Amino acid sequence: MEKVSAGDFDRLFDEALATLRPLVDASRSNDESEETLRGHGEALDGKLRITAAPGGQLESVELDPRALRVGAEELAAAFKEATNAALAHLQQQFAALPAAIDQAALLERLKEFQAQSAEQMSRYLKAISEAQELLERD
Repeated sequence: MEKVSAGDFDRLFDEALATLRPLVDASRSNDESEETLRGHGEALDGKLRITAAPGGQLESVELDPRALRVGAEELAAAFKEATNAALAHLQQQFAALPAAIDQAALLERLKEFQAQSAEQMSRYLKAISEAQELLERD
C-alpha cells in the first residue's frame, strides 16, 4: 500500500465526504418525494376512488353513494380494481425516482479510506513512540 501524507489524509477525507454527500442528498430527496407520492385508482366510472400512500397503505377511499346500487360481487371487484390501479400507479412513481448511488462502490471507497487512515495513524503512533524513546534515553 502506498504511503499517505497528512495532505493525502485530508484529500481522502474530503473524497469520502464527497462520496457520501450525494447519498445523503438522494436519501433526503427520496424522503421528501415519498411524502408527496400518492397512487390513484378508480372504478365504476369514477364512483369509487382510492388513494394509496407509500408502504402500500390506503390513504383514502371515496365512494359515491350511487356505487352502492351495484351488487356486492361487482362492488368487491371494483374495490379490487381501484386498489390495484392505485398501487400500480404508486409503484410507477417510485420507479421514476432517481436511483441511489452505487452502494458497493461506496463501500469499497470507504474501505480504502479506512485502510489508508489506519496506516497513517500507525505511522503517527510509531513516530510518537520513537520520540518518547529518544526522550527517555536523554
